[in-house]
Amino acid sequence: MATTQAREPAPGSLQLVQKFINSNEMPDGVDELRTTSLAAQWLHAATGADLAISARDLDRLIATREALRDLLEAHSGENVDPDVAVRLQKLLGHAPLLPIVSAKGATLAVDCQGVDSFLGLISAAIVEATLMGTWERFKVCRSDICRWAFYDRSKNGRSCWCSMRACGSRDKARSYRARQRAGAAQQPG
Repeated sequence: MATTQAREPAPGSLQLVQKFINSNEMPDGVDELRTTSLAAQWLHAATGADLAISARDLDRLIATREALRDLLEAHSGENVDPDVAVRLQKLLGHAPLLPIVSAKGATLAVDCQGVDSFLGLISAAIVEATLMGTWERFKVCRSDICRWAFYDRSKNGRSCWCSMRACGSRDKARSYRARQRAGAAQQPG
C-alpha cells in the first residue's frame, strides 16, 4: 500500500519488526513470505543471514507475524484476546536470548541458530522497545482490510490508521454514511 509507506519507519530495532509485519500487504498485496525460498530471500535482505527455511519454519514465521499484528491492535485501543500474547510467547519462546553485560550496560543477544535466530531478534526488539518506551506507539492500522504496521509519532500518540488520507478517510466516510442511513431509517415515511 503505497500511501501507508510514506510514514517514517519505527525507531531502532522496531524497524525490523515493522518490516516483518508489513511483509504481507493486506488484503490483496504480495506476501513476501509466501514460499520457503521467498522467505529465505526476505530474511537475507532484512538481516543479512543465509537461513535454510523449511515448511515448518515458514509456518512459524507466518504465525508469529500474524500474532504480532493481532497483539498490536491493543495499541490502537482494540480489545485483544489474551490468548494472542500466550500464542506469541510460545512462538518466540524457542529463541533464547543471552544478556551481554559491559561497563556501559547490558543488551540482549540471540543465542540460537536458524529461524529461531531471527525470532530472537524480534524478541530482543520488543524488549528494547518496551524499555525505551516506544512499544506502545507501535501499532497496526485499525482498518480490517489494511492492518499495516506503523509507528505513531503524533503528539498525543492516538493515531489509529496507517494514513488519515487513505484508511482514516475511508473509515470516517463509512461511519458518516452509516449514520445518514440510520437517520433516514428513523424518519417517519
